[in-house]
This record gives sequence, structure tokens and C-alpha cells, in this order.
Amino acid sequence: MKSFQVIDTLLFDMDGTLTDLGKRWWEPFFRAFDKLKPNYDQQIKQEVFEKVLSRVMETGIGSAKILILKIFLKAIKDSKASLLDIYRLLKMVRKDPLAFKELVPIEGVAEVLETLQSRGYKMALVTNAGDKTVNRAKKVLDILNKFDFIVTRNSVKKIKPYPEPILLVCEALNKQPGTCAMIGDFPQDIRAGKAAGTKTVAILGVNAKYTQDKIKELEPDVTLFSIGELLHLFPGPELNNLG
Repeated sequence: MKSFQVIDTLLFDMDGTLTDLGKRWWEPFFRAFDKLKPNYDQQIKQEVFEKVLSRVMETGIGSAKILILKIFLKAIKDSKASLLDIYRLLKMVRKDPLAFKELVPIEGVAEVLETLQSRGYKMALVTNAGDKTVNRAKKVLDILNKFDFIVTRNSVKKIKPYPEPILLVCEALNKQPGTCAMIGDFPQDIRAGKAAGTKTVAILGVNAKYTQDKIKELEPDVTLFSIGELLHLFPGPELNNLG
């Protein structure tokens, strides 16, 4: 694509784009829910899950854990759980050693990132997660240690969908937004990229069923289904310039 020939810097979201969103966010609550109500109607549980995702996509700013807690409290109420059930469920989540901490790279992501970096692209992480979470992510996805710049929620006053995190990367790497591409799986990523003036690449991934309609409304420059497709989109800054 001719409009992508000027791109030499790739900005990546983390949760859902590079790492499994469900492992860190959804599974702790649903593990507790299944223990609390092992015979619960699975159809209702699926409907609750879809409402959770919808709320997350509309989330703007605030403390990560408080936002997640509010979102799941609403979800629990949707499931018509009692106040006692809510208390017991939250207690289980708090005791879960993996709650908000389990970080599993999406299959093939390390190879894709290494290839893109070897092609000469500058790489940055732009995540709404905090410093502690990113430090854990670096242990399971070593290439993050080789990124040119990392922005977490601790780096800025306003997280995505605001443009501040992206503009911070541009300033730090001395790049114009127009030479950067924001890559992510949620509407917040696309909104932030457009507000900052970058190209936007949506990767639908495993949550496509729930996110693609909202992402389509935002009209990203490119929509992909998996991270591996980035290799076709970004052959390398030098090759792009030759094109």
C-alpha cells in the first residue's frame, strides 16, 4: 500500500495484540465464577462475557484494577448473582495467584516482532497496562526488552484512546506521527492512533466476533485477522521507499 511506504516506526498495543487478553483479564473471574456456580447456565455466562467485552471497549481512563473491578461487578449483576455471591467471588479472585498477572504471548508473536525489527523498523510498546505488568511481560516475551521505547499507563496522564501515549513515543524517537503505525486489537488503539495522526492497523484476533463491528465503524487504514499478516504489510522501510 502506497500510503504505508513512509512508515518506519511500529507502535504495538500489548493485551490482546501481543499477549493473550483472556489469560490476564477474563479467566481469573470465570475460574472463580465456575467454582462458585459450577452448574450455571452457559448461555447466560456467554451473554455476560459479551457484555464485559463491550464495556471494556468503551473504557476510557482510570485505574486499571478499579476499571476492571467495576466492569466485572456489573457483569456479575447481569448474571443475577446475590450480594453474598459477589463478595465470595471477589474473595476468590483476590486469592487467585494468577489474577491480572498471567501473561502468555500469542502464538508466533515473537517471531513476527523479531522479523519486523530485523527489517529495520523502530518498535515501541504503547499499552494501558502498568509498569509492573510490562516488566512481567518482558520475561515471557524477551523481544520487548529490545523495543526502542515503551509507554505504560504510568508514563502518561491520559491513556488510550487519548493520543498522549503515542505522541510521547514520537517525541522520544524524534518521529512524525505520519511515519508511524499504531497496531492494536481494540477500538481504543484505533481512536488513539487517529487522534495522534498515525496510520492505524487493527488486528481482530480471537475477539473478532465481539470487536470487528466497533472497529469497522472507526475505519482503520488496514484491518487484519492475525499478527502474522503484518509481515506482508511491512516488508521494510527501505523496500517501501523503493516501491
